[in-house]
Amino acid sequence: MSYENESAIDPFQALCASHDQDMASAAARRTAFRRDPHGILVSGQSSECRIARVERGVCKAGSRVRIEESRALKFALSLQLPVPAVHEVNASGQQTEILMDFVDGECLEEAWLSMNSEQKRSVAKQIGHIVTTMRQAASDQRRIGAFGGPARDCRQISDYSGGPFTNEAEFNTFVLDLLRRTPSLIRSTLAQALNVDSQIVLTHGDLTPRNIIVKGDHVQALLDWEYAGWYPEYWEYIKFFDRPTDCKDWKEYAEIIFGTQYPKQLLTFQALARWQKP
Repeated sequence: MSYENESAIDPFQALCASHDQDMASAAARRTAFRRDPHGILVSGQSSECRIARVERGVCKAGSRVRIEESRALKFALSLQLPVPAVHEVNASGQQTEILMDFVDGECLEEAWLSMNSEQKRSVAKQIGHIVTTMRQAASDQRRIGAFGGPARDCRQISDYSGGPFTNEAEFNTFVLDLLRRTPSLIRSTLAQALNVDSQIVLTHGDLTPRNIIVKGDHVQALLDWEYAGWYPEYWEYIKFFDRPTDCKDWKEYAEIIFGTQYPKQLLTFQALARWQKP
């Protein structure tokens, strides 16, 4: 058996090439969906989340779709935020369907690559205004979690649900969902670093370019409110840095988007991600 060609294979390069191909194919699917009046997007298995363009707009349906998302969209619209209007919600067993408006425009994940720095700053300022409006919103909900449902935490691989929680200490127990092999000293250090007196504010939870629709440098809509709810004030900020994107400099605009930064919490959660169940 010959091994003479093995040294020419770079596993890391192959992995990067595979990632680039996945991102390119995802971008192509998003673009095709937005151009096709009968387009369909599938996230995971088709039974988990299927987004289809229909005559009245867009139907988002599946076992991973939650009625809480429709409540979040309705509340966001009441704040005059740029979100699609919800027309109908149907829930049966493990399946939920949300019929909402289709918002015309281009996904920021694709548009960002051709924008100059001035256009990028403009988009970041508009997202910042949305975040500020959300943080100022008042609610009768006293628990930490989604709109009338459990908290949802999108981590590196899977979604995790728990609660809703009556206070931040309970919520901290939820996020301190660590691997069994985590050393006890790391467990205690992370626990001590978490806040217990944060303000609880309206949070989107997935501020990434693929969830933002633009025309030129004008934000048309903020989509995908499945992780939205009422969370500690730092949650939007630390999740912003967790969510994947192919827009290499997107996260450099965090200082424009967020009027308040949370460096201590960001550092804590970046360390927590090393030991948290993914």
